[in-house]
Amino acid sequence: MVSRTHKVLASVAVAGFIAGCASKPPNVQPISSSANPTAEIEKTEAMINEARSKQIDVLSPENFTDATKALEKAKQKKEKDKPNADILEQVAYSRAWLNEANTRAEIARTSMRQITDAREGAMKAGAPKLYPKEWDKAGKDLEKITVAIEKGNLSPADKRGDEIISRYRDLEIMSVTKAYLGTAKDNLDTAKKAGADKNAPKSFGMAAMKYENAEKLIKADPRNPAVIARASQDATRESQHLMEVTRKVNAGNSEDLVLMAERQQRTISTLRNEYSSAEQELQTVQSEAERQRMQLERQQALLSRAQALRSQLKPNEAEVFTENGKLMVRLKGLQFPTAQSNLGPKNQALLKKVEGALAGVTPSKVIVEGHTDNVGSAEANRVLSEKRAQSVQNFLVSQGTLPADKVESVGMGYDNPIGNNNTAAGRAQNRRIDLVIETE
Repeated sequence: MVSRTHKVLASVAVAGFIAGCASKPPNVQPISSSANPTAEIEKTEAMINEARSKQIDVLSPENFTDATKALEKAKQKKEKDKPNADILEQVAYSRAWLNEANTRAEIARTSMRQITDAREGAMKAGAPKLYPKEWDKAGKDLEKITVAIEKGNLSPADKRGDEIISRYRDLEIMSVTKAYLGTAKDNLDTAKKAGADKNAPKSFGMAAMKYENAEKLIKADPRNPAVIARASQDATRESQHLMEVTRKVNAGNSEDLVLMAERQQRTISTLRNEYSSAEQELQTVQSEAERQRMQLERQQALLSRAQALRSQLKPNEAEVFTENGKLMVRLKGLQFPTAQSNLGPKNQALLKKVEGALAGVTPSKVIVEGHTDNVGSAEANRVLSEKRAQSVQNFLVSQGTLPADKVESVGMGYDNPIGNNNTAAGRAQNRRIDLVIETE
């Protein structure tokens, strides 16, 4: 089928698609009997030469041949001094055949050119390999058109040409989308199956938006590789980031915590770049560069300590992060009975683990913050949060690793919620102990 189609697409002339040759052409326009036969013959000959330059003789060979034969008869009649009416009749026939040739050629040229362009675009995009069934189906339908043209029937090309073009254009868009956005699509689907749309909605929404933007650009112009490549790379990077965030969230971290850690890392990278640039470019800003270097070292040391703590505590036991130049340990696994501040065996076991982890980061000061939800009066919650913080403080000091003068406790009541107090889940988040750790 491919070789047969290629033959017709390359040169419709091989087909000779206007079958038969009637003795009289259609739509003959009579020429006035007062017209000059010589002038009309010359004019018609010029029309034929112009048609030949436009390859009408190739696209509609039989009609064109009939036009030249009729003109030749007109010349012969003139040489034999036949009546002007007979001569002009043959000239009119020649022009009618030429008009028919022009009409047929234009239909073939327009239909086949657009189909060829659409088919070539789909082929270059990889449709035969990416969508073989759809490609074969379109090819079979195209074959019906080319066979009809070979037999002299242009009706199928005229009637179904737009449909075939549309199908090849769709195949091109589908193939370009799959080639450029296949990885991003797979990542989005995998992340969604892993619950990213619910557990990491911010990252999922951003990745989906980048994908849709790239998809729209491809649909608008699938033959603009530079623009498509940039948008697709952006979408792929965002989908890979989504996969990483999803992995961390499913390991027990919150999306907000993961994104906050990434922002901090970007800040460090920015500081490093700024420091490097300042050191290389300006001798006069040595003091500023030194300040940035020291700040960078402090940030790096702080993150290293945070990682050291995080490696010793499970995600369901504590969240470890940095805030305002301090280490923060949110004791998720520490639970108090309602309205009580006594530490049970489970709480003590967790605090022993925390106390051991703190020994490795050499804290200069530890502030134990007690927090509550908003159930009850402000004073009652402040007192309760303070008692709970004191219980934790006393236990940590009793273990001997942290001197009493380096540990403080404070009851925050319900003044600093991290969750929505209108929901049970939010209130549970707000009932917590936070350790604010300053390091040397």
